Amino acid sequence: MNHDTIHYPVFSDQIISLLDLHPCHVVLDGTCGEGGHGKILLSFLNESGYYIGLDKDAAILRIAEKRFSTLKKRYSLVHSSYANSLAVLKSLGIDHVDRILLDLGLSMFHIQQENRGFSYQSDDILDMRFDQTSHSKSAFEIIHTASMEELTEILRVYGEEVYAKKIARLITLQRKTSLIKTCQDLSQLVLRVKPYTGHIHPATKTFQALRIAVNQELADLKKMLQEVPLLLKKGGKIGIISYHSLEDRIVKQFFIQTEGLNPVNKKIILPSAEEIKINPASRSAKFRLGERL
Repeated sequence: MNHDTIHYPVFSDQIISLLDLHPCHVVLDGTCGEGGHGKILLSFLNESGYYIGLDKDAAILRIAEKRFSTLKKRYSLVHSSYANSLAVLKSLGIDHVDRILLDLGLSMFHIQQENRGFSYQSDDILDMRFDQTSHSKSAFEIIHTASMEELTEILRVYGEEVYAKKIARLITLQRKTSLIKTCQDLSQLVLRVKPYTGHIHPATKTFQALRIAVNQELADLKKMLQEVPLLLKKGGKIGIISYHSLEDRIVKQFFIQTEGLNPVNKKIILPSAEEIKINPASRSAKFRLGERL
């Protein structure tokens, strides 16, 4: 699989200007992924600039390493959640950075890779862990150990799923007689209680909810945001790209409520119609920018 052709970073033509990046900046990319944004940022930096890329997934970082290896630039790639950014910077001997970027979207890498269990279309075992080395519960384990009330809460809160109770009830009934082992098992189960409305697959919100629960995505985001005033230099900026209302709500409130941080763009920055045409996955992206005073 050619990973350079499957990953289209959103706002790729604007990311340098949106972040107001200077060639000498120290940049923290908390969601390096396959290195889509990272390659753009790193290519722009000069010999004084420095790029630090973090990701929970060691496998995806190896792809980024291949992309960056031909660039004669200063960078570090670290297998870690962005929730640990302060500790990572300390280990690298860095006190503050000039720019932070978080792209909270799910990479095509995870959807297309076998045995990762992210896609409702696949026959993979339900997993959904970004960090395959972690001991956190997989989606399979959550589905088979959580109570009906806990599953309902996960689907309702993390998936904003109006059919949460019906889906949770069916899961708990089904698991009494047979394992809900694969992504297809789960998506077919959801189809039994939730009809198609429009072009979005009925299992989309269920898979989103389980992925967020498995990886503690919202908790990690909140922890990271609390550390931003300590991570950024004065005048430093943070750009965050979110894709659903749960994340965007957290980011919006963070920019409004955090003392010493000023939201730069009063209106959400959205992808252009041209970008959405080229990269349909970007249609739900929202970019917010903040500056440390």
